[in-house]
Amino acid sequence: MKAYNETWVRNKHITEQAARWQRQGLFDEAKMQQIRENYPVGFHESNGFIEIGLFVFSIVAVSGGYFLLATLLSKLFEVDLFYHFFNIGFGSAIGFLAGHLINSRKHYRAGIDNALIIAAVALVIVGVIGLFPNNMPLWQYCFIGLPMILLGVWYYSDLLLTLVAFGTLTVALFDFMLEFSFGKQLLPFVLMGVSAGLYVLARLYEDRDELVYWRDNFILLEWLSLSLLLISCNYYAVRELNYWMMDRRPAEAPEITWAGLFWTLTIAVPVLLFYLGFRQKERPLLIMSAIGWGLALATWRYFHPLFSLEVYLAVNGLSLILVAVFLIRYLRVPRAGFTDRPDEDSPNQFLINAELLASVQATSGHLGSKDGMRFGEGDFGGGGSGDRY
Repeated sequence: MKAYNETWVRNKHITEQAARWQRQGLFDEAKMQQIRENYPVGFHESNGFIEIGLFVFSIVAVSGGYFLLATLLSKLFEVDLFYHFFNIGFGSAIGFLAGHLINSRKHYRAGIDNALIIAAVALVIVGVIGLFPNNMPLWQYCFIGLPMILLGVWYYSDLLLTLVAFGTLTVALFDFMLEFSFGKQLLPFVLMGVSAGLYVLARLYEDRDELVYWRDNFILLEWLSLSLLLISCNYYAVRELNYWMMDRRPAEAPEITWAGLFWTLTIAVPVLLFYLGFRQKERPLLIMSAIGWGLALATWRYFHPLFSLEVYLAVNGLSLILVAVFLIRYLRVPRAGFTDRPDEDSPNQFLINAELLASVQATSGHLGSKDGMRFGEGDFGGGGSGDRY
C-alpha cells in the first residue's frame, strides 16, 4: 500500500515515453490515443511554476497554522512532554490531510502534497527526537530520524525526502567518525566508500519493473552519490575540511596526511568516471566526470597559480567553446554510439526497459525491429530525460 496509485505511476511512465516516440513519428495520434486509453493516468496535472507556487504557499499556510495553534496552547508548552506530543500530533494531522488530497484530488507531486509531506515528516521526527535525552551525540539523533525519513520515502516516493535522507546519512557518518581519534583521517575514505556503494545500489535497482514507483528516487540517489564521491576525494575539500575541524586553527590550512594520495584521487576519479560513462553510455557519469575535471583544474590553480583568475577564466571559456563546437560538428554522424542529435530527434533511442516496449507494441502494433528499436541499442543523444541507452 503506497500513498500514490502505483498503477497510475507505471502508466504515467509508459504514456510519457510513448508520447516521445509519437513525437518522433513512430506512430500517429490515433495510436497514441489508444495507448492513453489502455494505460489511463488519473493524476491531476499542473504547470511547474504553479507547483512551485503551491509548494511555497502550502509551507507558509502550515507554518501559520502551526504557530497560531502553538500560541493558543502556549501555556501548556511549559511542559516539554506536551510540546513534543503536540509536534507529533500536528504532523500526523498534516499527514492525514496530505493523504486526503492525494486520494480525493488525485495530486501527484503537485506542490501541495509535497509541502504537506515534508511538513508532516519533519514535525513527527522533531517530536519523536524530542522524547529522547538532549545530551546525545548528533549522529544518534540522525540515526533515530533516518528510519522515519526512509519510511516516508518508501510510502510517498518524495524526492525532497530522498535528498533529506541522503543528507541525514552523510551528517550521521560525519559526526560518528569524529568520535574516534583516527576518524578525521578515515572520514574521506568512509564517505567515498558509502557514496560508491549507494551509487551501485541505485544503479542495480533503478530499472527494475517492480520498483518503478521509486525510479526517480534511485536516479536522484545516483546524482547525489556521485557528487559526494567527487567532493570526498577532492584534495581542496579534504584539506579545508580538515582545517575547519581543528581546535586551534592557524592562519593557513596545514598540509594533510596522504596529500599525494588525495591529489591522485582528485585527478583519477574523474578519469574513471569518464571511462565508465564512455564504455556504458551513461550520461550521469560523463557529466559528473566533466564536473570532476573542472574541480580538479580549479584545485590545481588554487594551489599552483600561474596566471591571474581572469586569464584562467578566459582560457577555459574559450577552450570549452572550441571543444563544444568540435563535438557538435564531429558527432553530427553517430560515432561509437554517441551523437549530437537531441533525444527527441533520435529514432533509434530506447530509454526504458523491455516491458514498456512490449506494452506499446501490443497497443500500437509499431516499434518492431524494422524501426531499429531493439532493446539495448541506440545513440547517446542530447539533453532529454534519459540517462542511459
